[in-house]
Amino acid sequence: MLRSLQMAKTSMQLHQSRVDVLANNLANAATPGFRQVLTQVAERTAAGVNDPGEDGLPLPPEARRPGPGTGWAPALDIGMNQATDVRRGAIDSTGRQTDVALAGRGFFVVRDAEGGEFYTRDGHFHRDETGRLVTAAGLAVQGTGGPIELGAGEFAVAEDGTVTVDGQVKGRLRVVDFADPHRLTHRGDSLLVAGPDLPAEEVPREEVSVLGGHLEGSNVDPVRTLVDMIAAQRAFEVQAKVLQANDESLQKTVNTLSSVR
Repeated sequence: MLRSLQMAKTSMQLHQSRVDVLANNLANAATPGFRQVLTQVAERTAAGVNDPGEDGLPLPPEARRPGPGTGWAPALDIGMNQATDVRRGAIDSTGRQTDVALAGRGFFVVRDAEGGEFYTRDGHFHRDETGRLVTAAGLAVQGTGGPIELGAGEFAVAEDGTVTVDGQVKGRLRVVDFADPHRLTHRGDSLLVAGPDLPAEEVPREEVSVLGGHLEGSNVDPVRTLVDMIAAQRAFEVQAKVLQANDESLQKTVNTLSSVR
């Protein structure tokens, strides 16, 4: 009885977490370069493998992550797997010189004032007051030789990421990828971070595909995400009823035992 109460409570917490993740995805459906987070409610089997829950949206094989040791690693009897969906979003023309989109694989590299390195598909860049190429939040866009200093003049970017101003080369955009990009985690502002065991790998120049005057949108499907939110909320409500029913049953049992002489 107490175990069933604990399981219902844990299930409610997981479904609420899934609702929160889906809500964040939906809120960023119009955010340039945003990568949605995929979730999967899972159960531990005797073999130590997480199977999809009845309401869980199965992740594609390339988005699944093994835990430490063998098999999949749930937190308790049931847990939640999360992975960053790196599928490309729609690319639209903006006509703005410093908007840049990646048509191929990989991520732009940006750094904050403290030297922290982040990765993004959001190419909504601009020239700051010092002439550097920066993100909307002011992080320095990295070239293969460091921050890209533009100065004044007409900006242009070639397909291989080479940046020119008034025809003079100012650098080449640094584009990296990862052995398992689904393990990247969100930092906010469409920025992703990699763990120490997930090193960035330079994308070969011949494989870089950059479009100037374009932006990549979010890869969130608003309709599907909303449907998934409704399903997760209903699953939460079902577990709430299970918890209530078990609590009432436990109360009856306690009352019955206390009346026995």
